Amino acid sequence: MLLIKTRRDVLLAPLQTVSGIVERRHTLPILSNVLLEKRGEVLTLLATDIEIQITTSMADVDGEGEGAVTVAARKLQEILRSLPETAEVSLLVEDRRLQVKAGRSRFNLQTLPAEDFPTMTLSQQEEARSLRLTQKEFRQLLAQTHYSMATQDVRYYLNGLLLLFADGELRAVATDGHRLAYASLPLVGGAGGLGEDADTRRGRGYPPGADPATQNGSGAQPSACRHG
Repeated sequence: MLLIKTRRDVLLAPLQTVSGIVERRHTLPILSNVLLEKRGEVLTLLATDIEIQITTSMADVDGEGEGAVTVAARKLQEILRSLPETAEVSLLVEDRRLQVKAGRSRFNLQTLPAEDFPTMTLSQQEEARSLRLTQKEFRQLLAQTHYSMATQDVRYYLNGLLLLFADGELRAVATDGHRLAYASLPLVGGAGGLGEDADTRRGRGYPPGADPATQNGSGAQPSACRHG
């Protein structure tokens, strides 16, 4: 079955996005794979290391039928990198193998069943919530707190940080049991823990310097940081 047919660079970009968390060697071999799932004209790529899951998708892809398969992420990435940027690439699934075709080149990769691939899903009791903010804002929030995280602590929950949506703010808290760092980022329209992105704020028509989400008209999000 022809899963997809597209240009090499179009497929390589989303693959590089998700394969960053894939380890070459893992106690679970399937975690070295990326999940390729085609539904309609959309191809979804998903990778996980059990703790983190990254998902991205490609729209308007050519192919025959629908299906899902997992294949070695690093190996597929190396194959695509070895091809010319403008090469037309076809992915075909045949007898538990994924064949990569480009011009006269043929590559066969072993696959594992998609149903065995571990994915993170919300339970029926959990409510999915999301917000959008700039990379600069989020990076600043993490920079103000991450240094207080523990490293390789047996209390595994201290090896990360707490992100909390409350009272129109995104709050970050980190501690290693000896010190604690706290920082907050005001979110415009943050009712219910949901924030607006910068494009939405600009769409409100605030005059320069009057946007309540900016600081002195500079366009930077204000933040508060406490240490103790």
